[in-house]
Amino acid sequence: MNRMPPVADLQPAALVPGEVRLGDDGVPFSDRFGDVYFSAAGGLGETRHTFLLGNGLPERWAHAERFTIVETGFGTGLNFLATWQAWRALAPAGTRLYYLAVEKHPLSREDLWRTSAMWPELVPLGRELARVYPPPVPGYHRVHLDDDRVMLTLLFGDATALLTQLHTAVDAFYLDGFAPSKNPDMWTNQLFRELARLATPAATLATYTVAGEVKRGLTDAGFRVEKRAGFGRKREMLVGMRADVAQQAVPASPAFRNAAVIGAGLAGTACAERLAARRWSVDLVERHVGPACEASANPMGIFHPALLVDRRTRSTLTSVATLYAIRQLEALDRSSIAPRWMPTGVLQVCRDPRRLERLAHAWETVRLPASVVRRVDRDEGSMLVGIRAGGGGFWFATGGWAKGASICEARLAACNNAVRLRFHREVAKLERTTHGWRVLSASGDVLSEAAVVVLANARKATAIEGVSGLSLQPVRGQVTLMPEAAGRVLRAPVCGDGYVTPAVDGSYCIGATFDENETDCNVRREDHAVNVDRLHRMLPGFGGACDPSHLDGWVGIRAMSPDRLPLAGPLSRDGEPGLFACLALGARGLTWSALLGELVASYVNGDPLPLERRVVQQLAPGRAMRDVRLS
Repeated sequence: MNRMPPVADLQPAALVPGEVRLGDDGVPFSDRFGDVYFSAAGGLGETRHTFLLGNGLPERWAHAERFTIVETGFGTGLNFLATWQAWRALAPAGTRLYYLAVEKHPLSREDLWRTSAMWPELVPLGRELARVYPPPVPGYHRVHLDDDRVMLTLLFGDATALLTQLHTAVDAFYLDGFAPSKNPDMWTNQLFRELARLATPAATLATYTVAGEVKRGLTDAGFRVEKRAGFGRKREMLVGMRADVAQQAVPASPAFRNAAVIGAGLAGTACAERLAARRWSVDLVERHVGPACEASANPMGIFHPALLVDRRTRSTLTSVATLYAIRQLEALDRSSIAPRWMPTGVLQVCRDPRRLERLAHAWETVRLPASVVRRVDRDEGSMLVGIRAGGGGFWFATGGWAKGASICEARLAACNNAVRLRFHREVAKLERTTHGWRVLSASGDVLSEAAVVVLANARKATAIEGVSGLSLQPVRGQVTLMPEAAGRVLRAPVCGDGYVTPAVDGSYCIGATFDENETDCNVRREDHAVNVDRLHRMLPGFGGACDPSHLDGWVGIRAMSPDRLPLAGPLSRDGEPGLFACLALGARGLTWSALLGELVASYVNGDPLPLERRVVQQLAPGRAMRDVRLS
């Protein structure tokens, strides 16, 4: 098997945000491209005429279970808002819209809201879009709207590069970059070929431009284009469709929409909730008496992006995962059982000057926005957390603390009756059936029969008969619980060589040890001493003269892959379909689980994936099989 390229070699370019200036006529204008974002004659009317009517919408939605649109140039979001409004009003109940939009220079949240507020009828939708709109971090960002009826995936970066990484079947294209004479990179023959690759046999396109090079490029790529009457003062526009039908077909909906998810920790509940949101029936099979009884039961954990030296794409990916996790937590706050979490930010302290400079180099290379991470000196870091820090470092504004068990419970509560809880049942074997899989206990009892099985039970997955060859490493982690004391008010978690959280339920949580290939679940006094020593290095004097022998603690055994990245996606064995994995989240379950649950559910349901194809390949479970050469 060919080796995958290392993740570090795949770093996306840093983003340069877009800027909006309102012209004398009140129309948003880009000084960068010397062009307007939409027509002075009426942007909303232009959108409806050019892109909705030009693609035969909404009539084409009448008999569609799902509909996928790709837009080149998200801009102010006007085209999406107009489409979302029409979908709400006219699409049949139970249908789902997938809207994927590329933007190299994303606007700020404030500019996005300011421009959408120009149309009173769009204000409610514009307000919701602005609320969930991500900061300018390169890559894919999935946003769920209208209870998952609408899935918006924003692709931040170069259009051609990101569309090359997209693997889905597209029903309609909105070609809406700035004019070809102003922004030729959005109108290249290579980009047109990518559109043709993605197009379904019935795919259509529409664009306001009738430039000759655009018409010729689309024709050469395999589209049949024609001119139609334009909007307002623009006499003409282009519409098109596939010139042949020898293209990929629309993914068929699975005939049987039932799944068995094995494991009810952070990974398993994430997969179950995302499948339930897609109207799948799920059996959640767990060997313990309830959810989050193993590593996900950590009394308190933290989540934040990571600055990884020589692993720059992983740094960006953890930022995307953290932002997605926060959006999910905010959505769960509105469910019947809210999770316990707080987006306080996280301070990473680094006392070693050489280590600090290496991290600074990674930070400068990745160039994440200050709204995600910024460098701080000791004084600023101390002010942010409320306690004198042991050194300077980095402030992750998109970070915080959470109780993993509460997230698991909130996810299950959000599933209503779509998930059947099968607690205190241990899976020993998987068997193929005519329509999928049979999940069996050691005594042969049938625990579930389903079209799809998702393994989300960490190292226990390796003990299931029928899943031999999967290589996962145990990593023991012990945390220390130090009683809260008057005058020690820590406002946000601090990490570095370990971490410490603000006091919750009367205790600070300090940890965690990282003992590879150890499975001892007993709390050790010597590990308390290690954790307290780490605390003193991060926050000198904060722990006082506490005696490790009088401290409580907790131990969890995490699972880790050979390259320390999670395993998420199809787990192919001899071509057997319907077997998936969400494993090896290591010490970052709070960061990874939400996005990986969405990735697995997207695979299962045949949806556009929420990550670039090259990143998905890096997460592929097959790389952790013993007969596969690892990268």
